[in-house]
Amino acid sequence: MTDNKLGAQPPDPSSDAAARHRGRMGLAISWETIPWWAIIILIVGIIVSYSVLTNTRYLDAIYFIFDLPWNRQALGKAQVGDDGAWSFTIKSALSPGTHTLYGQFLDEDEEVIGQTDIYRLKIPRTAPEAETEPITTPSETSLEVNTTTPTLGGTGQAGTTVVIIDDFSDQPLRIARRMWVAKGIFLTIRVTLIAFAGALVMGLLFGIMRVSSKSPDLSINAWKRLLFGLAIVALIWLVVPEWRNLTSMIWTVIITEVIMFLLPAMPYTISTLYVEIVRGVPMLVIILYMGFAITPMLRVATGGALDLRGLPAAIIGLAFGYGAYLAEVFRAGIQSIPKGQTEAARSLGMSYFQSMRHVILPQAIRVVLPPLGNDFIAMLKDSALISVIALPEVLQQGRLWISRNFRAFEGFNSVAMLYLVMTLLLSLLVRFIERKSRLPGH
Repeated sequence: MTDNKLGAQPPDPSSDAAARHRGRMGLAISWETIPWWAIIILIVGIIVSYSVLTNTRYLDAIYFIFDLPWNRQALGKAQVGDDGAWSFTIKSALSPGTHTLYGQFLDEDEEVIGQTDIYRLKIPRTAPEAETEPITTPSETSLEVNTTTPTLGGTGQAGTTVVIIDDFSDQPLRIARRMWVAKGIFLTIRVTLIAFAGALVMGLLFGIMRVSSKSPDLSINAWKRLLFGLAIVALIWLVVPEWRNLTSMIWTVIITEVIMFLLPAMPYTISTLYVEIVRGVPMLVIILYMGFAITPMLRVATGGALDLRGLPAAIIGLAFGYGAYLAEVFRAGIQSIPKGQTEAARSLGMSYFQSMRHVILPQAIRVVLPPLGNDFIAMLKDSALISVIALPEVLQQGRLWISRNFRAFEGFNSVAMLYLVMTLLLSLLVRFIERKSRLPGH
């Protein structure tokens, strides 16, 4: 019989028993502790790696969707004459600085069959756009030219095409700028980031308006609002002389005074109207409406001064649509904070906005971070809808590649895999933020 110390607990054999049940000792890592998303990422990674490494079509599709290369840019092409000579004048003005240019020769099948030596040109800041004599001698050292649209020349095989390439592999800032304006993946990321920032602002604004009083007492300070309305009417008459006739003056006074009298009830009414209507309309309809209804109307009304075609229309459409969903997220987060917090802040002499800024919102932000992350992932996926207004994001780039190669299977597989990788990585980030923002004991 063994002697045990008073109060000593026998060793817990549960961990070793569980290890033996799994067929290995406790020093090994338990497969049960591996989260589901890690297994999915592992499987997807294996499939993607195998597909990319064994199928050149996937490589070509991904290359096209990423809008590679990022370190060089084609400036244009010229035909090599029957005498073997070619000449090309750069149409888009080159920026001041050093440029490394060379030409690639293409055959009838657009395959590269050779390239010229390097033309290294240095363009001063004061250089104008002017025609100069063709530069026919390549040079490894910088040759200063007093024009931003130089002309290059040389010789090659008759019947081929020469494409002039601007190579800036040694200029990280230009590479970063090229990546920022690239099509495909980076366009999707750029639109999502900017649109989500706009949706956050709209969601926070309308979310705060949604928690305002539904039926405030309109008689409180009504006379002050009506007097302020009269001041606004006087300002309108000063600015717009055409409205100084009797009919316009009466309507201006009536409309302005009604608005000022109902002002305390408008935040909740307007925000509720926005949230309920926008959430009831499909996102595709909002983007189409913004791209083909609002944008042309504004362009005509302003005589072309305000043109939102392309990227601005897509960003505004996504931000406007998701602002309604984020408004409900912020509303729920604000209302999840006990009312005693607001009452305590007001008892300390804080105004409504001060208590909201310093007491309620800091606590509500912690609550709404996970759903905000989920909405960001949803917006990233819904950014594929902007392809309907001809923006070259991931889906549109994939469709363009398919139209050129007639390989729908590889094209759409590449699009789906890229979206899956992005959403899985964002899911990991959301989980990390959720763990870090969790309150102690929860």
